[in-house]
Amino acid sequence: MRSAMAMIELIFAIVIIAISIITIPIMMSIAGQSSKRIIIDDDVMSRLSSQMIDKFQARWGGEYVVDANQSIDSNISVLSGVSDLNCSRLDGVYYRINPDSTAECNLSQSPRAIPSTVGNGANQADGNVSKGIEKLNGGTETLSITSSTGEAFDINATYNVRYVPSTLTAMNANTATATWRLGSSGTIGVDNNGSLGTVLTDRTHLKRVVVRFWNNSLGVDTTLTFYKSNIGISR
Repeated sequence: MRSAMAMIELIFAIVIIAISIITIPIMMSIAGQSSKRIIIDDDVMSRLSSQMIDKFQARWGGEYVVDANQSIDSNISVLSGVSDLNCSRLDGVYYRINPDSTAECNLSQSPRAIPSTVGNGANQADGNVSKGIEKLNGGTETLSITSSTGEAFDINATYNVRYVPSTLTAMNANTATATWRLGSSGTIGVDNNGSLGTVLTDRTHLKRVVVRFWNNSLGVDTTLTFYKSNIGISR
């Protein structure tokens, strides 16, 4: 009886050892991939944050005129249908209706519609942000990133630019409330509560830029969003 039990125990031991031999390399591989994933994520996020800052510093819109010295006009463009921001206060030149505003308005310029198609045409998004951040819309660029382990890989950046509502939804004493909807990877190509501004009244002082960073083979899919206003300055 004891011999039979010993044989059964031996068989179980062999099976357990066999399972361990098979699964340990798999577990080590998964652990290695997880460690690599963490390294990639850290390096990607560091690079992507810098990429966002670079885009955020670009011009708010391409409608601003450039003088002979190639300096961007510091005046702000006229926005129709937004009473608290209208250029209706006259003091030698036009200013915002806000009595605290010292930024001059240029009555000859208004925000442009955001291009709906990618290309190098006059009304297309060619990715050149020196012409305004709206030129990013719909485009994809590839960023080369070198990880801390020395491994180089590519990350794609796809952009979505929209005008978004800038109206304050609630006022209570000294508190104002606004609702801003973030972008997402799943809706990178749609309005998502924003607008291209094909109708002039849809063009507000606030633009939302959504960037989807992705690489399917690496499992990278991150979406970052920033907002930029032209109140007070055109850059």
